[in-house]
Amino acid sequence: MKLASGHRAFSEAAHKNYPDQTAPGGSLYWAIALASTVDADFSDRFAKPSLRGWNSYLHTRLFPSYPTKMGALAMTYKGLINVKSPFDLALYTRLIWELQPRAIIELGSLQGGSALWFADQMSVLCEDPGEVHSFDLHAKCIHARANHPFLTFHQIDLANVTSFDENLLTGLPHPWLVIDDAHVQVFSIFSNLSRFLRSGDYYVIEDAPMRADNEIIDGLQLVEQKGFLIDTYYTDAFGSNLTCAPNAWLRKL
Repeated sequence: MKLASGHRAFSEAAHKNYPDQTAPGGSLYWAIALASTVDADFSDRFAKPSLRGWNSYLHTRLFPSYPTKMGALAMTYKGLINVKSPFDLALYTRLIWELQPRAIIELGSLQGGSALWFADQMSVLCEDPGEVHSFDLHAKCIHARANHPFLTFHQIDLANVTSFDENLLTGLPHPWLVIDDAHVQVFSIFSNLSRFLRSGDYYVIEDAPMRADNEIIDGLQLVEQKGFLIDTYYTDAFGSNLTCAPNAWLRKL
């Protein structure tokens, strides 16, 4: 498994060269033990949405105090707004490394800071960097500094699920990472875009699943019907659903 390769290499080197320090009580034992917590190769990693409990995952879990919440909402990247929690930024970095996406599709551009972050992450982490496409209605809010050779912004009305350029989507290379941070017609857009996703592609729905109301529960039943599973390696990496996308790091079968 790509994610565990570094820990595996360290464990092998430590056992070979410092065997007395890898046993309990040894100075390297903690690092050896840590490897098991990042092992992504476990049998029940991918779960059906219907088998996960549905509770209301409120911001109080992710942001236990007002200053913490405000600090996360004030996150910037290269001076541009990038409203993502530190947990989710770490998770996206991990997923981009594991998935090696050839296309990242972002719904909701805001100022362009998050799209620029994704483009930079792709350029650093991907052996064969691809394209980042960010979609939003308010294109004039995108800052001039949100500029990258891998990045393209598109002005569309996400309330109209038919406004996507199907020729563009059909031509994008796979695997895909789709991030919905627009909170508009969430499951209608998912149903439309899922037609273009292939096995192994990811679709992350931010913020909306925190409500866990009837719309979300029904929508995630649709997710299962469309052949997607929850990747619990990402939803539970820092604790059960400690993410802005609870039960919504989704992988197509």
